[in-house]
Amino acid sequence: MTISKLINYTTREFISENELELYVAKQDEIFTPDVIKEFSKAGLLRRALTRIWNKEGVARVGILFEYRDEKAFVECQTLLDKYHAPKVKTFINKVVGSRGIVLHEFTSEDFK
Repeated sequence: MTISKLINYTTREFISENELELYVAKQDEIFTPDVIKEFSKAGLLRRALTRIWNKEGVARVGILFEYRDEKAFVECQTLLDKYHAPKVKTFINKVVGSRGIVLHEFTSEDFK
């Protein structure tokens, strides 16, 4: 198993549930199998879109990115600008990103 060296966690808070649902629906349009291959080749190990469920009355998603290394992060930013940004620029949302270097990690034997 390849270990992530750099992680980015971004939240996007939308003005309504409808906007959030439209954003989620766009993911398959943006991340086609060919685009996913480009991200994988660039060093993105994992991307997960999550619905933030413990904040009542807030339409928010979390997006986890796990990168092979800093070079992969930089290359994937270029790909996000190319594929993701143009298709989500009309959404009104507050974006907060946090980036970190992995200092300690363990995974369950069930994690694949």
